[in-house]
Amino acid sequence: MENNIKLILADDKAMYRTALKEALECFSVSIIGEAGNGKELLTLLSKTQPDVVLLDLEMPVMNGNITFDAINKNFPDVKVIILSFYFESLLVEDYIQRGAKGYIPKEAVEPELLVDAITRVHNGETFIYEKPPNKERFTARQKEIMQLVFEGLTNDDIAEEVHITKRAVEKQRQKIYMNSGAEKAIDFYKYAFSRGLQFLGRFSKQLD
Repeated sequence: MENNIKLILADDKAMYRTALKEALECFSVSIIGEAGNGKELLTLLSKTQPDVVLLDLEMPVMNGNITFDAINKNFPDVKVIILSFYFESLLVEDYIQRGAKGYIPKEAVEPELLVDAITRVHNGETFIYEKPPNKERFTARQKEIMQLVFEGLTNDDIAEEVHITKRAVEKQRQKIYMNSGAEKAIDFYKYAFSRGLQFLGRFSKQLD
């Protein structure tokens, strides 16, 4: 493994950060900083130059989604691996498209896997943890509409946004609800929040 990869851990759980440090201490990774929220991380980045940041999404003060956009804007050379409890395909695709260099679910973290991901990202590759294959729950069109439903758009607004008829939107919305086990809108929002869809890029606050 390549030596001297400088790493910052950003997670609001101090015990989890400690566990990560212990898992990585036998490998040639230099942990040069820790942050418990996005503001702390951005302050660290203004003072240090890590190669890779492990970034959680669900943090107080400034969540990982807003922080990720701030890193892209202000520290474009920093390579970010999302390390999150949430691993919905829609979420993973969104972050990779926005420039994340890796995405790993916390439940899958083992020292060797984490070091492999850090090394590959440091060397210019993209690392996405691959879950065992299963049937994709939503089509590409349904994923597109899901984001707009979650944003609160009406069926008329969605139809205009994606250039299909209102009736087609209604049919797709019914399928989305059925596939997510939702009977009404509030059930869908519960489903979406339980999978981290509130951290999709289109829902992040505008940066100054």
